[in-house]
Amino acid sequence: MSRAGGFTLLEVIAAMALIGLIVGGVYSVGAATVKLGASMNASRIFETRITNFVTAWREYLETLPAGITFSAKDGKLFIENGTVPFAWTRAVRRADAVEFAVAPSPTNNGGDFLVRHLKKPQRPTAPDEFKLVAELPLLENLRAMDWQFYEPLKKEWTNTWDAKKRPTPPLYMRMKFSFLNDPREHEHTFWVANDLVTPQNPQQPAPGQSQQIPSPRLTNKALSTFPLRP
Repeated sequence: MSRAGGFTLLEVIAAMALIGLIVGGVYSVGAATVKLGASMNASRIFETRITNFVTAWREYLETLPAGITFSAKDGKLFIENGTVPFAWTRAVRRADAVEFAVAPSPTNNGGDFLVRHLKKPQRPTAPDEFKLVAELPLLENLRAMDWQFYEPLKKEWTNTWDAKKRPTPPLYMRMKFSFLNDPREHEHTFWVANDLVTPQNPQQPAPGQSQQIPSPRLTNKALSTFPLRP
């Protein structure tokens, strides 16, 4: 007498276990793919923001008009009577000056590189009095940021710039910055619009001269450094 067609309970359990293993493997591969895609997308966005910042910063410094006030001290860069960068409204575009500084981040132990748009009050009580119009973070989650300025007459780099002693803007600005979750250190050199000096590469000798302008050494004395980790 032949056995009726069908599967035994043991065969059904084994089949279900096999199906579960296959589905689990597919889910794991799919989850890993989604996670990798999200990570790659976040990296692209991160790199795009850095590229956009460097491009906008370079364009801003290279198009500064003559007669600006350019000063840097106490970890702040102040520019007055120039074009207004990173402006998104009409009120911001009417700012009289801009200030760039690194401020502690409200979300972590890093810092944010900010631009502050400033306006002179109608009835100022001090010559250098300004009121804040708007504030915008340009780079976030910074671990450190350094900058230097190149003095073409003395052929030296300095971390401060006194507008009273040096009314002409520097010829170059060098900026270094790094982020909390990125081991890399980004370094860029920008030409600053300077109507009194012909721009030359600070790493190359000037025409008719054999002396090379020394490359800046990143020492504590020559840097404007803003460490952001405690």
